[in-house]
Amino acid sequence: MASLSLRSLLTLFLAFGFTPAALGAGSSSDSGSSGYSYTAEPSESDDMRASKAAIERRDFEAALISLERERSANPQNADAWNLTGFSLRKIGQYDGSEKAYSKALTLDPKHTQAMEYMGELYLTIGQPEKANALLERLNGLCSFNCHDRDLLAKAIAAYKAQ
Repeated sequence: MASLSLRSLLTLFLAFGFTPAALGAGSSSDSGSSGYSYTAEPSESDDMRASKAAIERRDFEAALISLERERSANPQNADAWNLTGFSLRKIGQYDGSEKAYSKALTLDPKHTQAMEYMGELYLTIGQPEKANALLERLNGLCSFNCHDRDLLAKAIAAYKAQ
């Protein structure tokens, strides 16, 4: 089996549209130490960009205002529902958070970030069995290098260690 050099691998990534910035983009869980990091896609609406910027600032109330406009304009946007759940969870509105994550997963049953965040919600409200069920779903979806699965597994391990 031929091995790829680092340069060949980088060339392959670039050929498929992966840039170094895109490889590091996305989000990081609140169970990690790197904070919040949401990178807006060029095709995203102004409201999605504004909500991600507000989350970066930890201004979850402002994020919810932008997300409400986004959901009104695009009710099928699973990412907007996911970030709504995240923002509601961060301000302690757990019932609304669970409903928003559920809506995101209804729209996109393979939304791994919504599963990870919902798992963290369940740990927050003392329902680790539900978090474990979501980890099992992630294990079924992910085979290699699944950031959301790994973050939820780490959060569950930390919860059990308490």
